[in-house]
Amino acid sequence: MHAVEGLGENPLALLAGGVALGVLIGALLPRLAKERELLDPIGRKIADRATAAAQAAKEAGKQEIDALLPNKDDTKERVSALFGTVIGAAKDAAKA
Repeated sequence: MHAVEGLGENPLALLAGGVALGVLIGALLPRLAKERELLDPIGRKIADRATAAAQAAKEAGKQEIDALLPNKDDTKERVSALFGTVIGAAKDAAKA
């Protein structure tokens, strides 16, 4: 309670403290606005690049999966060839 009583007894100290606090807040606010003005474009660039990198990774993953999966036309040809070979072998076995 002594500090509060001391402030009441010395209004100049209270006024000086208020002015100092106002100057500090005033000095910080323009800086924050300036920082925001300068950093917002950088933040947007980083976000855009991260989005582009994620999209590129997604496309690369899709291409990799597509490369691993067999092509439908190639699969049909291989199955037909295999089926033809099995039928040919069955016919040869029946003749023998």
